[in-house]
Amino acid sequence: MEQIVIALSPFTRRSRSLGVSHVEQGLIRGLEPGEHVVVHDPVADEHYSAVVADVEFDLADTSYRLEIGGRITAAEADEWLEPSTGSGHLTTGEIVALLAELRRSERDISTALAELQAR
Repeated sequence: MEQIVIALSPFTRRSRSLGVSHVEQGLIRGLEPGEHVVVHDPVADEHYSAVVADVEFDLADTSYRLEIGGRITAAEADEWLEPSTGSGHLTTGEIVALLAELRRSERDISTALAELQAR
């Protein structure tokens, strides 16, 4: 799981949406739609869960729109950011990713069922 370090404005906190630049963040890899990330506001020293909502590409950079979720503690953020141990035990980040995938699957199934019923 990736961490985005950026100061959050009062507007961003209210709107729960944030635009970030791949280049400005110095990300090692690209983020995928639906991927969960941790957002850290170093000014307020607060951590938030977030999900990549949109991705936009251009020649010089990639921009991401993140939907900011709930506030999490620094200890929770550290747990989310722990790399997989390969020991067969799931990390908090892996559990969060599995739950997100389950939610997406549930929405896909609900949409498919609604389309079938509309026919």
